[in-house]
Amino acid sequence: MKNALYIIIPVVLVGAALALFSRTPEVPAAKTQATAVSQNATAKEKVYVALEEEGKIAVIDPRMKKVTAHIDLVEEKEGVLTNYMPHNVQVAPNGQTVWVTANVMENAMQGMAMGKSDPTALDEVIVIDPRSDRIITRIPIGSETHLAHVVVTPDNATAYVTLQNTGAVYAINAKTYAVEKKIALGKDSGPHGLRMSVDGSKAFIALLAGKAIAALDARTGAVKRYPMNSGVVQTAVTRDGKYAFASLYGTKQIARFDTASETTTAIDLPAEAKGPVQLYATPDSQHLFVADQGYYFDQPESNKVYEINIASGALERTITAGKAPHGIVVDKQGIFVYLTNLLSNDVSVIDIAQNKEIARIPVGKMPNGISVWNSERGGTE
Repeated sequence: MKNALYIIIPVVLVGAALALFSRTPEVPAAKTQATAVSQNATAKEKVYVALEEEGKIAVIDPRMKKVTAHIDLVEEKEGVLTNYMPHNVQVAPNGQTVWVTANVMENAMQGMAMGKSDPTALDEVIVIDPRSDRIITRIPIGSETHLAHVVVTPDNATAYVTLQNTGAVYAINAKTYAVEKKIALGKDSGPHGLRMSVDGSKAFIALLAGKAIAALDARTGAVKRYPMNSGVVQTAVTRDGKYAFASLYGTKQIARFDTASETTTAIDLPAEAKGPVQLYATPDSQHLFVADQGYYFDQPESNKVYEINIASGALERTITAGKAPHGIVVDKQGIFVYLTNLLSNDVSVIDIAQNKEIARIPVGKMPNGISVWNSERGGTE
């Protein structure tokens, strides 16, 4: 079995029971400071990439199409260094903060002069200032929780983070950084990705082990499940509020959820598909881009991105990218798609008008989550 997340994460296969897999990442060099200042502090736009195997966030200048900084997430306490694996990164809608889910890197300090990492270290949500690319604060969450994804509400008041191993979602005050609510989804639910509705009323949560979309009412905390026929990796929403989408890895399908009627339509991906992971809609709510990764559970790796017509559900085109496309985002102007390639350690830049990849930017080992910051438009939802 090929293992690619470097942490214990349950994933559901069609017709199979819950599987667990883990892998220890390569040992990074010890660092004495937690962050690196961007070489381009005056940049008007940046792309943030979570490098899970390196314990860093890469900062891309999209104009220059290169990495201008790495933000090291290592934490030092009383001479003991603890490294963290960032799985997901998300810029807040107002562009004031960047949020990172960071899990303790097991065995990261073995053989180093500083000795072992702090045995009491907890998985953290880390908040970064995009103006300086320095860490603002660290929010300790728990031990072996596998913090998966984080989103910030449209009013920038609350951050929701999924605890995959714990089966919960935490609501964090985005101003005080205090955990305000703990919402249980069930021990075997395996919440992974999530996205907020445009009006901020609901969070659509991907239940990887629970084989469902969970709709969380942001006001009441009530949760309603919509069963799927496969584990759900990530969700997406359209800006017009009409649809939510879910990637069904095992069946190689996309579920289109009508938010008004609460009905679901299954969209089959091409026969060549290896397993969809993340997905993202264009700002005009016309097109959905799907990262077809494969690779997990002995699936062959893919190098394809699928563009789907949202209204009809028809496949419009297939775009070739790097090895094992994973994280995906569309900029707020709807001009470019940015895509992390898990196994080729780079980010693809896709020009939507040209319908093709126009650049591939080396970023570092095992790039996962990705988000865009703009000094005027804020962050991508």
